[in-house]
Amino acid sequence: MHPKPTYISIPAESTKGAFEDALHTADQTPPDWYIVDDFFQNNNNIPWIEEVHAQGRVYWLKAGELSKSLTEVENILAWLTQNNANRQQSVAVIGGGTVLDAGLFAASIYQRGVQKWSLPTTLLAAVDAGIGGKNGVNFMGFKNYIGTITQPDFVVSDFRVFESLEAVDVLNGWMEMAKHALIADPALWHSMKQFETIPPTKTVHTLIRDAAAIKKRLIEADEFESGLRKTLNFGHTVGHALESAAASRSENLPHGIAVGLGMMVSLHWSADQTADSGIQRELVDAAHCIKRWLTRAVPGYVQLAVHAADLDALWVFMEKDKKNDAKIQKAEEQKSVSKESVASKVQEEKSMSKKSVASSVSSSVSSSAEEPNAAAQASKKKSGLKGIFGNLGKGENKKEKIKKNTYSMCF
Repeated sequence: MHPKPTYISIPAESTKGAFEDALHTADQTPPDWYIVDDFFQNNNNIPWIEEVHAQGRVYWLKAGELSKSLTEVENILAWLTQNNANRQQSVAVIGGGTVLDAGLFAASIYQRGVQKWSLPTTLLAAVDAGIGGKNGVNFMGFKNYIGTITQPDFVVSDFRVFESLEAVDVLNGWMEMAKHALIADPALWHSMKQFETIPPTKTVHTLIRDAAAIKKRLIEADEFESGLRKTLNFGHTVGHALESAAASRSENLPHGIAVGLGMMVSLHWSADQTADSGIQRELVDAAHCIKRWLTRAVPGYVQLAVHAADLDALWVFMEKDKKNDAKIQKAEEQKSVSKESVASKVQEEKSMSKKSVASSVSSSVSSSAEEPNAAAQASKKKSGLKGIFGNLGKGENKKEKIKKNTYSMCF
């Protein structure tokens, strides 16, 4: 395993510019090169970056999925090469999830890797994207298809930068925090669900730290996603498909919102599979809580995703999802399930939606439980995906029934 990253937290009472304390107190010299969200080119959130820019050491990268491309990574690599950057130097990446994805990926492959600093500037990046070493870009319309798992050397948290975030950006991060809570920390979920709407970040620093700690803990236990780390994919099979489908229509669906919608689908689907009424109730309640946050904060995005999503298009993206395993691929090849089934790929997340999520939202099951609950064990006895759809009935189109019972049920 790669050496554990050094995590640095900037105190809220610091009077220096964002992240500045870390760059001068770490046991290393400050970074030599900077890849920075171009948002900070025109504001004073990170005042010291102007001086670094004047020295020609900043590559400005526009945030957004369009920057997560091999073309943009090649541009970054060309900039590093033209400036004679070498392996004894370090690169700091400052931005939200998409900037960190592309920038840290470039730094991970430049001359086979240089020292890297991850400086997340959004709530989503601070609790999720900036931790764990997953770096990469989209390819041929599919999310995160090309990339590496390469840990940064330093991860710096400075919650002061969140205060300038737009409401939708706070919501994005809140959705990833909800995901962490549902898969691993019932106490955190209990605290979060007390909020009727998304709270200001400055009032929930403790919850943010707790959510980030979950991600750190899971990464340390399973860096290369052979087991426990897979629970972090909860909500992402459907969520990534919704994002990709939106992008194919030249529309933007923010990642956190897509994951929130994906979690709702998975929670409803899991509730439909378990015979335990207590777990079923808590799963549905969790889905309703997420729905409340989304519909109150971003009703337009929700309507965009719900009404514009074509089930056949979603299936194509879910079928190509990089998390597919051989069992599911074989099930599809054998035509055991109609390809029109939107929710079929939610079963791909059974380790999350039936084991980890159910055990986390249920106070009667340990949040660190390794063994699946009874519902998940019973599900495993079914014949792959076919068993899941055996009760759909022959008199109604499967796609329409699944849409009615699962996807549209969420809304």
